[in-house]
Amino acid sequence: MKTPVAEWPAVRDVVRELDLSQVYINRLVRQGRLRAVRTRLGWLVDPESVKTYARQRAERRANIGRVA
Repeated sequence: MKTPVAEWPAVRDVVRELDLSQVYINRLVRQGRLRAVRTRLGWLVDPESVKTYARQRAERRANIGRVA
């Protein structure tokens, strides 16, 4: 089930969740790697795209050092 946009986290919440800078999160949004919408109060980020990014990031980190 999709989360209604009104319940999407703000960029500052994603910054804390992913432990990344706001500048980097904004870059991920611009690149389309995180789905977001702009509101009067600022950017809201799709929580599913955050979960997907976090999973992919963890996989990339787990694969470091496994190169043959």
